[in-house]
Amino acid sequence: MIKRPQYSSLLKVAIAMNLAIIFFEIIGFMLAFSYNGWNVFVYYTQDSNALALIAAILFVCSAMWQEQGHKHKKFDKFVHMLKYMAVVSVTLTLIVVITILSWTTKYTLWQLLTQHSMLFHHTICPILCIVSFLFCEKYNYQKKHAWVGIGFTLMYAVVTIFLNLIGELEGPYPFLKVYSQPWWASLLWCVTILGGAYAIARLLRFAQKKIWS
Repeated sequence: MIKRPQYSSLLKVAIAMNLAIIFFEIIGFMLAFSYNGWNVFVYYTQDSNALALIAAILFVCSAMWQEQGHKHKKFDKFVHMLKYMAVVSVTLTLIVVITILSWTTKYTLWQLLTQHSMLFHHTICPILCIVSFLFCEKYNYQKKHAWVGIGFTLMYAVVTIFLNLIGELEGPYPFLKVYSQPWWASLLWCVTILGGAYAIARLLRFAQKKIWS
């Protein structure tokens, strides 16, 4: 096995990568706001990327404190849990774009991955988050933490489905339009996406553990 660099060195790389995530997230949100204003936050894409932005900012703060020799165990744990949740969420965003939205919306896969703010929120930022999480952000995640990983997705699903049911929101994704499809289709979508999020959480944890072992 190839000898890994010291974690202190990788921590510097992680800081750099998270600064890049912050930079690209801000660009993505500037473009998204110019197009949809505050309505961007009805979309899971922007919500998950907002979570990734917050997590990246807090991670940089925590990592820089570690670089200076300061330890804040409770805050560090909180940051890693938030980072885990954010990475699961943006990974789900990328997978849903590729596997579902590319054939249920008017956009082609190429457009969804490269057009306007979608270049940043569907492609660049999720990929940076995944790479940094797996290779630079060592943390001993437990199996039970997978439920933390899907927490944000579960909250979005509950709120959005409720708003659809009471008629305050339509969609915004085709599979969330509860009155445009049979009840069993809505249930199937819900189980599929939440189950997928849980599988992503477990796979990310497993992959990180293998990489760092």
